[in-house]
Amino acid sequence: MAVCKKGRRKINVDNREYIWYVNLDDDSPYHMLHILSEDKALILACPIEAEVAYVISKGRVFQNKRTTGIWNRYLLPFSVPEAIVPSFVAQVIVWATKETGAERIDINRYGKRNFL
Repeated sequence: MAVCKKGRRKINVDNREYIWYVNLDDDSPYHMLHILSEDKALILACPIEAEVAYVISKGRVFQNKRTTGIWNRYLLPFSVPEAIVPSFVAQVIVWATKETGAERIDINRYGKRNFL
């Protein structure tokens, strides 16, 4: 099934098309940046107002490795700006597809973080 593009923005990174959008998360007080590849192999969510900058990987691939599709959280090695712009979205995509060594974290419901 194709990715819904209505009301969402497109961005090309390394000749691959991605869809991105920002909306209010239903389960938290944060606005979330969502990034999806056309084939849905890469699916990321990034809370914008979170105290700790991290992304949630929900897809089948992250940093050139196959995943189980179970949601995992990883520290971002850079901060999240107040206003989401295409250059930041591209930076997240490059980090999530080309780089390695992301630090996995567990953020429990109490807001504490535990490094795995």
